[in-house]
Amino acid sequence: MALVNGGKLIQKVFEKEGVKYIFGIPGGHIYPMMEACEAAGIKFIGVRNEMNAAFMAEGWAFATGKPGVCTGTAGPGATNMVTGAANAYCNQAPMILVGGKARVCEYESNQLQDFNTMDVFKACTKYARQIPDGNRIPEYFGRAFAEARRNTPGPVYVEIPRDKVEACVYEEDTVYLQDTWQCETRPAASQADIAKAVEMIQNAKMPVAIVGSGAFWSGAAEEVTAFIEKGNIPVFTRNAARGLVPDYHPLAMCIGSDKHPVCAAALQNADLVIMIGTRTGYTLSKEAFPKTAKILRIDINGAAISDQLDIAMGLVGDAKTIVAQLTEAMQPGDHKEWVGQLVESRDAMVGFMSQAFMSPQVPIHPLRLCAELRQRIDKDTIVVIDGGDTASWGNMLLPAMGPGQLLTIATGSFGPLGVGVPYAMAAKLAHPDKKVILLTGDGAFGYGAMEYDTMMRYGINITTVILNDSCWGMIKNSEAKRSGQDKEFVGLYLRDTNYEKMAEVVGCYGEQVTKPEEIGPAIDRALAQDKPSIINVMTDVKIGFAF
Repeated sequence: MALVNGGKLIQKVFEKEGVKYIFGIPGGHIYPMMEACEAAGIKFIGVRNEMNAAFMAEGWAFATGKPGVCTGTAGPGATNMVTGAANAYCNQAPMILVGGKARVCEYESNQLQDFNTMDVFKACTKYARQIPDGNRIPEYFGRAFAEARRNTPGPVYVEIPRDKVEACVYEEDTVYLQDTWQCETRPAASQADIAKAVEMIQNAKMPVAIVGSGAFWSGAAEEVTAFIEKGNIPVFTRNAARGLVPDYHPLAMCIGSDKHPVCAAALQNADLVIMIGTRTGYTLSKEAFPKTAKILRIDINGAAISDQLDIAMGLVGDAKTIVAQLTEAMQPGDHKEWVGQLVESRDAMVGFMSQAFMSPQVPIHPLRLCAELRQRIDKDTIVVIDGGDTASWGNMLLPAMGPGQLLTIATGSFGPLGVGVPYAMAAKLAHPDKKVILLTGDGAFGYGAMEYDTMMRYGINITTVILNDSCWGMIKNSEAKRSGQDKEFVGLYLRDTNYEKMAEVVGCYGEQVTKPEEIGPAIDRALAQDKPSIINVMTDVKIGFAF
């Protein structure tokens, strides 16, 4: 009979679940797991802060559609992951957080890093458990993956005491080392409900589809595309579903946000809004929906169907399955005039901003920077966006070229600065053959600056473009609008820091850009590097987000 420690049992579950990377910082309480995983080919990526490890796990989920895994040792190592867990909880992103814990015999005796992290994580995960016995490690970790994925996805926290991860057990005595913990059955809608929904769709003259994260986690890209094409229905993608229908598709209008004038106008004029796996909230308020429009809502969560909105009909179930049912049952639609109106509005907005796209001003106009970036984004590009005003510009103007190819701070309502660097790192690890471009504000960049050392250690090659206004620009501009420019602002100004020099110190490539005509060539040189790069673009703090 073979003796194995708890770390080896965790590794076996990870192997069954197809885990390729674990993100974290080494610690004695979790080291047997790290060691066993590395020996089995599951790579440990050692970051410089566990918050970034959690964001990397979430970024992996956004880039692949599968749960990412992060870890922190006992006490502060675990609590450093809380912000990432909270963000994933609000974003409904599947991920596994593994926390260390003091030995059971050490509980509540003032031992090193012993802290009640379980109650902390219960507030920001959909499922949190402590391993009670080493023999049950496979059972608890298998259940964790099932919970992270099932129904509405989300983060799961598993805590393992040090004596359980270190102790050896007979592998044959472990319980529930199953072939799989997943149920592949997808809940569908009844044929009667599908018939009613199809009638509603076919009677609509000006329908729009708003597609959100639920459709992405369901893996519904092909089904949603087939649905809108058969119905000739304009589509707006949002949150994790950005790019589920690529922005270059003729029926893809723009981001699904009422902060975007084209989306806002479309909602006000539509007679039917088909919501697929998405919720109202910060960027899509219930006030954006006119009383005259019927709402057809599809969601895996029955309670979410009528949340904040009066709906004409709701279909409870898996987005991929239900959208396929609708497509099969409905007749081809013809909304050529309606689609043409929205395309005309979209193009008119681009034309309205075209002067700024070519602006020669110094400091550089943010739109000039975004225009230069747009020219360098193709079907093999993953775009990551972080910051305040920077994210607002980027989310409106940079295209999503496919599922999991636009990762952004604006995926949900929690909005933590600092996701950009770890999201970009995870995206590059997930898709090493794609180019990854990160657009970030200078404030947001600071949260992950030391991770460029991590990139050099593990050969993670991303291109970072910093929109540097030497300020917490979104707060400054919002306060200036509220009470005027002629005032003293508290704590908002940053230094004109040469961040490109920081890149060079850890071995990355760096350039500073002060003139608009230098932007494109500098980005091209950065993209050509065989190592991480930072382009530090000095922009005008007085130009806040316009919409």
